[in-house]
Formats: sequence, C-alpha cells, structure tokens
Amino acid sequence: MCKTYYKIIFVVLVYRNTNDLKDFFESNNIPDSKTIVVNSFFDSESEAIFKEIAVLNNADFISVPNKGYGSGNNRGIEHALSNYDFDYLIVSNADVCIEKFDIDILKNYHDGIIAPKILTLNGKNQNPSSPFMPSIFREKIVNWIYKNNHKRLIYAYYAWSRLSKIVYYSISTIRKKIYSPHGAFFIMPYDILKRIAPIYNERMFLFFEEHHLGQLLKEKNIPVYYLPEIVIRHKEDGSVGFLSDSIFKLMRDSYMEYFNYWYK
Repeated sequence: MCKTYYKIIFVVLVYRNTNDLKDFFESNNIPDSKTIVVNSFFDSESEAIFKEIAVLNNADFISVPNKGYGSGNNRGIEHALSNYDFDYLIVSNADVCIEKFDIDILKNYHDGIIAPKILTLNGKNQNPSSPFMPSIFREKIVNWIYKNNHKRLIYAYYAWSRLSKIVYYSISTIRKKIYSPHGAFFIMPYDILKRIAPIYNERMFLFFEEHHLGQLLKEKNIPVYYLPEIVIRHKEDGSVGFLSDSIFKLMRDSYMEYFNYWYK
C-alpha cells in the first residue's frame, strides 16, 4: 500500500477538555506535518467537538475507549504506522503550546529519542522526567514503600527526584543524554519507533508510563537526548499536591506492575 509521506506526525491524545486542542493547533505551525487526534471517549458531545476541531485542521480523528494515556497513545501510534510514512513521530499532550521548534536540529539526533525543554505555567522545567538510570536498590525501596502503603514516604521520593534534576541541570551543558523523557511531548525518529513499538504497557498509569519507556529504551540501547533548544509550554503548574487515597492506590498498582515487569 502506498502511504502518504509527512516529515512529522503528531499523536495528540485528548480527553474531555476541547479548548486545549484548539490552542494546540493555534500554536502548531510546523510545516509538512500531520496530526492524529485520539479521543479517549468521555461523552458524545465532547467527541463531536473534538472531531470538528480535527477536521477543521486537516487532522485524522479516531475515538477509543478511555483506558488511559498509554492505551490511547499506542492506538494513535498504530494508526500512524499503518497509514503514513514519516521521519519523526511526536507524542504530545493537547495542553501544550509549541514556543520554539527548529526542525533542522532533529537530524543531529537520528539515533535516539528527543526530549525538549518543557516549561509549566510557573516556569518549572519538567524535563528530564528522570535524568539518571535508577539503581535496583532505589527501585526496591520504592517497591517497599508502595507495597506497605507508606503514602507519606512517597513525598521523600519526589524530593529525591527533584534533587536529581537539579544535579543534572548543573551538568547539562556537557551531558545531553538522560534516562527518560517527560510524557507531555517527545520526538521519535521513524526507525527508532519501529524498534520499540508498542511503547507503553497499558496496565501502567501516571508517572510509571515514563519509567517503563526509560527501561524499554535502556533495554534496546537507545539514547534519550535532552534538547533545551526546543521549547514547549505545558499548561499546568507542575506541582505535586496531596495524594488522595484513590490516586495513591492507582500509583501503587501501577508501580507494582512496573516493578514486576522489569524486575522479575
């Protein structure tokens, strides 16, 4: 089958909030690109609006059951690989605005994943998701915390994660490679995508989809490059608030899936 070629394919997963998708298209002026809008179904009204926005912007539209970030993005990537030829695929949230993007810089990093600078509304940089590969010792500690339902200790883990980013930023001028990219916006060359698809374990949610991707890339010996020359604005404050019991349980179940998958 002869497939239409685009330099860049965007896979944009949406849920409920239709205004974010409108803002995404307003900020996206990347030439020779195609967007696939994947709707995690909420209701028929929002589905119809999402479809209308997609059609107005010459984007493909597919609607899937709401099974989470990993599932929705896997379906979008499958659609892209089945229907198009392309050089790069970008997994993007709808609630982002593209502030600075030089396509030519991508050709210098054809052998790995590309993670841009992602700034929240309050100026916090969300990349890297994890700058350094986690040790098995750390993973076992986090596993113990979740397994024994020590919710308060998770905040110590967040503090450690933030400290590791501060260390990375101090050496980022000499070290481009990171462990895992933030999931709001990252770029995959076609050949790399073919090697790792499907990129998500659909039984994992929240932060652990990014941890899973980091492990998958490490297993395949694929580098992740942090490129602050590309700037994305993410419309969230980036803070970690108090975890409700339901969110903690979801995180616990996801981490246990992650730990059992990678550390059998």
